[in-house]
Amino acid sequence: MSEALAPAPASDRAPRSIRPRDEPLALGGIRGWWQRLREPNAIWMREMRQSARLARTPWILLVLVLAPALLLSTIGGLAASSSTSPAELGGMLFQTFFSIAYFVVVISGPWLAANGIAAEREGRTWEAVLLTGMTPKEIGRGKFLTAYTAMALYIVALAPVGALSFLFGGVTAGEVVIAFALLFLLAALAVAFGLAVSSLWSNSRGAIVVTLMLAFGLGPMLFSIGGVACSLLAHRLWPDVPEGMPIWLPLAYQRAPLGRDYAVLLVAFPSLLTSIPAWLLYESTISNLTSEADDRSSGLKWWFVCSTPVVALAGSVPSLLASDEEARAALSVTAILVFALYLLLCALLFAAEPPGPSRRVEVRWQRAGAGVVTRFFGPGLFRTMLLVVLLCVCGIATIAIIDWTALALGPTVTRKDRYLDQIVLVASYATPYCVFSIGLVAWLRSRSASAWIPRIIAVGVFFLIAVAPWVAAAIAGALADSSMKSWILIAAPSPFFLVSMLAELGSYAHDQSMTIPTGMIFAVAWGFLGILLLAVAKHRGDGILAERNDVLKRAQAAYETEDRAVLDASGAPPPVADAPEMAP
Repeated sequence: MSEALAPAPASDRAPRSIRPRDEPLALGGIRGWWQRLREPNAIWMREMRQSARLARTPWILLVLVLAPALLLSTIGGLAASSSTSPAELGGMLFQTFFSIAYFVVVISGPWLAANGIAAEREGRTWEAVLLTGMTPKEIGRGKFLTAYTAMALYIVALAPVGALSFLFGGVTAGEVVIAFALLFLLAALAVAFGLAVSSLWSNSRGAIVVTLMLAFGLGPMLFSIGGVACSLLAHRLWPDVPEGMPIWLPLAYQRAPLGRDYAVLLVAFPSLLTSIPAWLLYESTISNLTSEADDRSSGLKWWFVCSTPVVALAGSVPSLLASDEEARAALSVTAILVFALYLLLCALLFAAEPPGPSRRVEVRWQRAGAGVVTRFFGPGLFRTMLLVVLLCVCGIATIAIIDWTALALGPTVTRKDRYLDQIVLVASYATPYCVFSIGLVAWLRSRSASAWIPRIIAVGVFFLIAVAPWVAAAIAGALADSSMKSWILIAAPSPFFLVSMLAELGSYAHDQSMTIPTGMIFAVAWGFLGILLLAVAKHRGDGILAERNDVLKRAQAAYETEDRAVLDASGAPPPVADAPEMAP
């Protein structure tokens, strides 16, 4: 059993009657929100009182305000001495200030949150917090509010400096207000990210180091892609939005005309790009804070079920907005590949699934009268991976059908049949390879007691499958002293072989070529291998659950035998067994 998943935690093997600790009644809906507003979170109030007594807080605010103020004053003085107009100076100060504020938020937000939960575990106070009766959701909300309040205080302190750009002109007051609102929203995501990373670590130093490394890597990348690169696209759609300026989104909200593009690109897409990651970070934090014997899966599964159809539908929208048929086909192919990558990341996310629900979870289900839906969304490796496979097939098919139909019903162009074939080819190739990836992760998880080892091994296997066939094809072509094209079929097992298949689809002689049939044969083979791995993972998980149940039955029988022996020795009448508690 060293290689298999642990049958059950020690705290989960409770004999005789299992009586969980009484939990406070949690109200939902409007009453729940109103109750939380009337009764502030205890963790939040405690840490706010502690931080208010720190002597370094005013000095941090002073430095945080003086540094941008001096920088903007220097830039303004240099620009004023030249022939720069006040409007140009105001736009320059606007871009400079909010670029600095962006990096302050994406670095300081995760750093403030990273020390929250890890410090409790390192200081041996985490068990004391749990003994207060607070649930992991309440603890997570308290830690989030603590870090977000501190981050919001920093942004408010910077507000007078950011208003200087409005005084010079070039930007309106509404654009400055929208920029600050987006800054508060970005701060919430940054704090949630730091909290999710912190919940994985048991010491504060490791949590801070890893969080800052990720923040320093992701921050500039998102600034370049979402700022500079997206501003070029925004300028093509709305010429009033300046080109090449990283802080373009607040300007687009004010300067872009209302219409279909405005509603989709400036309202719907930003809402999805913030709500879906925020929900994932929240559920990940709660899952990491929950005990292994409890239900750590339902929240993540509900996020996956609700987010995946939205992601699939959102992936088909850009191709519908494109006016050029070639651009539509390219966007459709890109959407299918991005959705496949999203499913691969979700499969790695669910690599922490146990083979089935623990005894504690089963008892709670029995007492609450849980239905089929609740049990399906509970812990279980095979059920989870089967859900990922089902949504994988449905999502890719949805994107392909919507984009193919829109392209087929559009105006007739020269290469329309080729564009339609590209969509079908990519969807037919990506689906079985995703099934293989999900099956591989499930099989590796069924053979390991840890969640990170299957993830690392799976990523290594994916890398070898993607690179090794191309290396073999290059070596074979070099040794045979012939062109690379004659040996390219050796690289057919690689998923990057899809590029060669698309290139062959555009040639005139692809009917006589074996590139596309060979690639599809390997794709179908990967799909069958994924189904086989899923079956093996299910068989192994069922064996682990059967062994765990057998251990629990033997332990229960041993306790009952001991009780009978004690009663026979004392001569007392046997006690009446407690009836199981049922939910009203």
